[in-house]
This record gives sequence, structure tokens and C-alpha cells, in this order.
Amino acid sequence: MLGRTHGFARTRTRDVLFCGVLAFGGCAAPGPGGAAPASDAAPVASAPVQLAPGLEVDRSRRELRVSAQVAMDRGWLEQAVCRAGTREHESLLVVEASPRAIHAGLLLLGLQPGAPGSWTQSADGALRSAPPTGDPVELWVRTAGGDRPLHEWIHDPRSGRAFPAHPWIFAGSRTRPNTPRMGPGEHYVADRTGSVVGIVTFGDEVIAFREVHADKAEVEVPEWQARTDGIPAPGTSVTLLVRPAGGGAP
Repeated sequence: MLGRTHGFARTRTRDVLFCGVLAFGGCAAPGPGGAAPASDAAPVASAPVQLAPGLEVDRSRRELRVSAQVAMDRGWLEQAVCRAGTREHESLLVVEASPRAIHAGLLLLGLQPGAPGSWTQSADGALRSAPPTGDPVELWVRTAGGDRPLHEWIHDPRSGRAFPAHPWIFAGSRTRPNTPRMGPGEHYVADRTGSVVGIVTFGDEVIAFREVHADKAEVEVPEWQARTDGIPAPGTSVTLLVRPAGGGAP
């Protein structure tokens, strides 16, 4: 494992994502010089756009809403949110929506992706890391009892430390060439791995924790666990809300 890179270098968002946003959102095509065509019409509040079942973008409120379920309410966490059928054993929430579609919804909100973080372990055991880049976002969870910041569901019970407030970055995962078995073309990595919102750094997260943490316990001692007393029972339906940073409570 020594010398192996965990995480990936920045890869630009592929054209298909942007085409999907234009198709879903009805965005105006750029005019000469890349500017949107001028319009004399007064701005009108747009209705929410459903990108996929359980995934809705409200551009008037600048809010992405994703149907989710509580995956676990106790234990160690490596993900905050994962796609169904992937990392439920280490995630707070699980969603059915594809990571690619969530990425497209964030683009519709005007957010810009960057790149996931990465880390390497050198021969002397030192951990060298590169933090994720991209626009900061806030994550909230809507339950029957109201809206709470997602970070309040995470803590370090050994030290008593609270999880950092709104530490999330729109990293944007990455694309990668298909394997021969997959056929020609390329794929959005998070669609296969399920990394929607990361806590440790796998290097494929759509939304990443701003700090880099190794995903190997022998390299870095795990810190974060689910805060059981504040989380509904596993299987409870909730809504994940994603907003640009600084938007305040939904």
C-alpha cells in the first residue's frame, strides 16, 4: 500500500452533464461571447424542476432536495450520504438518486465543481494530502421534527468534539474511461462507488469533507461516529437539502 495514491487528480466535468442540465432546466443557450441572450422580460420565479424520481431542484430557493432514508444511527462513519446498494454500513443517509443527477442539480443551482481531495503515504509513513476544491455548500436534513444541519448528526464521542459546521465542498467526483467489459466511453465514478457525500477521502466524492482523512485505519485513526441521540431510527424517510454556503436555515 505504501506509495499508493488514494484519491484522484482533478478531471473536468464532461459535456454530457452540462447538456443534461440544459435539457432538464430549460437554460437559455449562450449568445455571442458566451453571454446569455438579453431579455426585456422581468425575472419570474421558476417552478421546481424534477430531475429524477426523488430529486428536485428549486432555483428560486436555490435548493436541491433529495429523498433519502436514514441508513444508520450509531457506529463509525466514512460517508455522510451514499447511493443505495453501496456503502450503507458506513453512511448516515442513503439515496436512490444517481450521483450524476445530483451533480447536475448542483450545476442548475449555479454551483461550480472542483476536484475531490487526495492523499498519499510515503515510504517513511508520512501522510501527504491535497484538499478538495469547488464551491462550498450547506447540507441540511428535513425530518418530521424540522430541519437540522447534517453536521449535527456526527461527532467524536471519545474526545467530545462536535463535527465542523457546514464543512462541505462540491468536489464533483470525476469521470474515468470504461473498462473493456463496460464497453466504449467513460463513466462518472461516483455512480459506481456510491460516494455522494464523503467524510473520509476516497477521492471520488460528489460532495467532499473539506479536510482530507485517510480511509485506512492503519494509516489514520478513525474519528467520526453517528450521534445516536439526534438521529431518527434507520429506515426513516427524510429529505436531504443542499444549498450554496451562506444561505442559512431552509
